Amino acid sequence: MVDIRKIRFFVAVYEAGSITRAAEREHIAQPALTVHIQQIEDELKVKLFERSAHGVNPTPAGRHFYGICQDLLKRLETVGEEMQVFGGQVAGSITAGIMPSICHGPLAPVLARFTAAYPNVGVRIVEGLSGTLAQWVLSDAVDFAICSRPAAALGLSLRLLVTDRLVLVSAQNSRRVPFAPYRLRDIADLKLVLPSANHFLRHTLDHHIHRGDFRPATTLEIDGQSATLQFVAHSDWSTILPTIALIHEFHSGRFCMNPIEDPPLSTEIYELRSPRHTPTEASQRFIAMLEAQIQAAPALPDPA
Repeated sequence: MVDIRKIRFFVAVYEAGSITRAAEREHIAQPALTVHIQQIEDELKVKLFERSAHGVNPTPAGRHFYGICQDLLKRLETVGEEMQVFGGQVAGSITAGIMPSICHGPLAPVLARFTAAYPNVGVRIVEGLSGTLAQWVLSDAVDFAICSRPAAALGLSLRLLVTDRLVLVSAQNSRRVPFAPYRLRDIADLKLVLPSANHFLRHTLDHHIHRGDFRPATTLEIDGQSATLQFVAHSDWSTILPTIALIHEFHSGRFCMNPIEDPPLSTEIYELRSPRHTPTEASQRFIAMLEAQIQAAPALPDPA
């Protein structure tokens, strides 16, 4: 039976691609590490690495065993926090990938309440676009992600949290009626800031543009919500964002926001997970709190 210590040694060799570098990483003598790897291969009765002058390369069996080892080590990391639940405590750590509109909208109050309620849980938030977040979930760089549906969702578990209306955002002096609905095709001089092609929102907007639902006079690409809003606030350009991204701007006086009609545009926000991992108690409670905050987000005000 391969013990956990040997599993860690195998993972170190696999990731380092070298017995020497792995021995340095694990603070073990190189000959001893070589013996441990040979013992694992003997116990499993299969060759895990091909040795060469440049290091070691995993065999197909080695690559498969690495995936098994990753799952085992990940599961072991959560044992402590799962058992603490029986003692009435929630502990451990979570790493969450969050799309910009959530980071700029409902995330802050959730973080304040969650860290106060669960002081023994370490929280790390990383912001990114849906395609990047999906890759991070698949590579275990984050425990889960909250974002739009990625273009490639193969190997992911998706759960719809909310369908959010898209709105036109312009500077306050744009001469449009705040919060009044507009048809984009009726705005002849529409100068539109768009995200780049790898953003799910861009695919939605391009679909409607190609279909002839509306046609901007000119477009500009900016990836980054803060940069986009800063530019829009000081120019005659507009952008299109989910309502939830703007909840703190409804009455700021910086922007004129208008719901879009004919056709109404919307986006879907999902929870993304890897089906290979069981959600921890801490991550489930964080998502439940964030989902409740998203569902309770205020709607766009009525026109004055």
